[in-house]
Amino acid sequence: MNETSQPRPLFIDADLSRDLESAEAQTSRAFCEAAAAIYPGAPIHVIPCGGGYGLHYGPGDPLNAVKGVGLKGPVSVADWNALERRFREAGSPVVIDLSPFADEAFVGMLMSRGYRIGTFETVLCRRLDEGAMHQHPPSRNSVRIDVVDAGRAREWTRVVGVGFANGGEPMAFAVDFARVRERLAHSVMLLASVDGEPAGGAGISIFGHVAHMAGAAVLPQCRGRGIQRALTEARLRIARERGCTLAKLDVQGGSGSYRNAVRAGFEVAYTRPQLVKSWDGA
Repeated sequence: MNETSQPRPLFIDADLSRDLESAEAQTSRAFCEAAAAIYPGAPIHVIPCGGGYGLHYGPGDPLNAVKGVGLKGPVSVADWNALERRFREAGSPVVIDLSPFADEAFVGMLMSRGYRIGTFETVLCRRLDEGAMHQHPPSRNSVRIDVVDAGRAREWTRVVGVGFANGGEPMAFAVDFARVRERLAHSVMLLASVDGEPAGGAGISIFGHVAHMAGAAVLPQCRGRGIQRALTEARLRIARERGCTLAKLDVQGGSGSYRNAVRAGFEVAYTRPQLVKSWDGA
């Protein structure tokens, strides 16, 4: 590859983080609002705060999170008190996906309130507005990727759930992912099949010019056949077709998903800590 064909480097700064985190926060807000409409009796609600949102699905639900807060300047103490109160009254810990570019005063406030690091995620991104898609040799098996319609939504939920659980019992959530995603115009579900049998699934949500890629899982017995790669490339094509210029995904550093993402042209943007505060009895 000659010098002129090299892709422009991505400069990681507060503006880029704001784009990436805002896309995730806005698509997560839309998902939460759709879930609340589908399950009107459940304690599902969105809590606007500090330029982002607290998302609550039920006491201790794995989907509960705070996203996008602190990237548009200082966070009001009164607003943060209100968010904490809502989670505490529901008996749920506060779990924050915190950008390293968040407002310094907000980070200091969290430290003074006893938040601890629960885990870390590696945020990756890549440009979609230049250069050819990465080309890989075909996998050993025929991998078919289909957009999921209503008739296969339950199948998608099962495959993704079992894939994430490594073949065990899927994690219990307050909502059916596929049922909620079906209501969202910006969201697409993909199902991968090998030799006619379901093998994996993934999702993509779009906000503005950013495609947030999430929910990719492959059944344990089907791994090592290029399925995750095929799901990634299909989502990148969809993102380009819909006018996106950036794609984003979050993985555990050093994982198989991380290696697959790098092979697909993604770069590490930053490592994002997940901060947690639990309450007595929560």
